[in-house]
Amino acid sequence: MKLKTIKTILSHPLNQNNKLPALMTFFKRGVVIRLHHHPMVYPFLENTSLVVEKGMSSAELQIYTGLYDLYEMLFLTHYLRPGDTFVDVGANVGVYTVLAAGVAGANAVAFEPIPTTFSKLKRNVTYNQLEDRVDLRNLGVGDKAEKLVFTNNLDATNHVISNSQESAGATIQVPVDTLDRLLADKTANFLKIDVEGFEANVINGAPDTLANPNLRVIIMETNGLSDQYEFGQNYLHNKLLDLGFAPYSYDPFKRSLQKLETTGPHDTIYLRDLEFVQERIKSARRIRFRKMDI
Repeated sequence: MKLKTIKTILSHPLNQNNKLPALMTFFKRGVVIRLHHHPMVYPFLENTSLVVEKGMSSAELQIYTGLYDLYEMLFLTHYLRPGDTFVDVGANVGVYTVLAAGVAGANAVAFEPIPTTFSKLKRNVTYNQLEDRVDLRNLGVGDKAEKLVFTNNLDATNHVISNSQESAGATIQVPVDTLDRLLADKTANFLKIDVEGFEANVINGAPDTLANPNLRVIIMETNGLSDQYEFGQNYLHNKLLDLGFAPYSYDPFKRSLQKLETTGPHDTIYLRDLEFVQERIKSARRIRFRKMDI
């Protein structure tokens, strides 16, 4: 696991000319967490922070890279505005939620099904004093109201256990409902879905949410994990195309979008109403990051 993390750190775009300092940060934190077992606060983007403890892999990657999902995260900060509603399905410890509410100033609705992870999400929201902008929901999201069994000891990779899967580790039963019911009184402007392969079920439970023209952006995990469930990645991709979305890559340094022929290897930015989106990102304020304005 450590070797995989090191490879991830060294291959990150922001560490190409910064490999030795990045490795030093990794090894220094390894020493610190052996001596200091309590949560620690690290500076994040602009005036935000992350409260991180041992085992919080998604938050730790932000420490080692600056912004792990570099292109998606900077797209989010360039696109969102105060008054927008960002919906974070599979919020984990709240990295994207903190960016949306703490940097972009948007409102956020964050769904995290695992209670222990939800407590860390809540802690990050509270530490950044974002309670008035973030609606926290300790729930799962799917295609119908039910209770599903989730893994409970895999940190950022906890997931729904399907009928064809087995789990050798700890599990927990979690209430799940559809986005349409859970967002009945809200209008989503930006939807991020990271549910370890259960993305199609989330989409299938959100026809009204997706039909709203104010929703122009969906960032979704597209690493092939959905193929282990009833609806695979091809189904999901084609459904979004039918709804008028198309996949794009983003260069935050040039603020330019490039249409893709297929999905990205990890995450994909899906957009519709391209003219509106382009105007948003070009007119956004510059984000202060690593002594640069982006």
